[in-house]
Amino acid sequence: MRGRFIVIEGIDGTGKSTLALKLADALRARGREVLLTNEPSRLPSGKMILERLTDKSLKLTAHEWLGMFVVDRRMNIDTIVKPALERGTDVIQDRSFYSTLVYQGEMGISGAEIMKRHEGWHPAPDLVVILDIAPRFGLARTRKRTLGVGQRYVRQQGQKYIFKDGDAPQTTEKLNFLQSIRRRYARIKGPNIAHLSVREHAGEDWRDKTTEQLVTEVLHELDIRSNPREVIDDQRYASNSGGGDT
Repeated sequence: MRGRFIVIEGIDGTGKSTLALKLADALRARGREVLLTNEPSRLPSGKMILERLTDKSLKLTAHEWLGMFVVDRRMNIDTIVKPALERGTDVIQDRSFYSTLVYQGEMGISGAEIMKRHEGWHPAPDLVVILDIAPRFGLARTRKRTLGVGQRYVRQQGQKYIFKDGDAPQTTEKLNFLQSIRRRYARIKGPNIAHLSVREHAGEDWRDKTTEQLVTEVLHELDIRSNPREVIDDQRYASNSGGGDT
């Protein structure tokens, strides 16, 4: 039996990596073999991308970035992902070509060109989870993770949001860029696509969902695609059993 290919996407600060780890634990508890991978990969091609991403002095064109990501992705798919799927292992991947669609798309490359570069070799994911959060909260979560600072904002001239206790404030330019990326993610549709909000209503306010809540939602999305009859029967049974004698 072929393994399932699960991709987790979203802007920075949505908790993709944490969700991937907890989802892997949940699938293993169900008796599944699970492999975690990510993009950029841990291969030499992925390490090269990470080096360039952290070099602020390096200016690359959109097509140069596209070329590096496609090479790394092809190596990762051919040597890690496909062999795992073929031996029945579920693969959970943090980012995939959907990130290229939105990020390099925002840099000006057409979706048609990006898709053409992946034709014939990239497997179709069984489930793509796109985590959604307002960029200002995603940035705050990122800052809290890297610096241990709180999620409090103060407004300043020329900047929509600056972190009160941070030493490297996120600029309006960064916020506006992530807002555009979020809109591009929202436009991705398909039978294997699940958009999940990272936050939920709590009375008149909002709060972050727990990772456990998100894992439950992802498992449901996976089950409804892998075993739709079983899920429907379970829901019907639960509904009927709720009307018993009191």
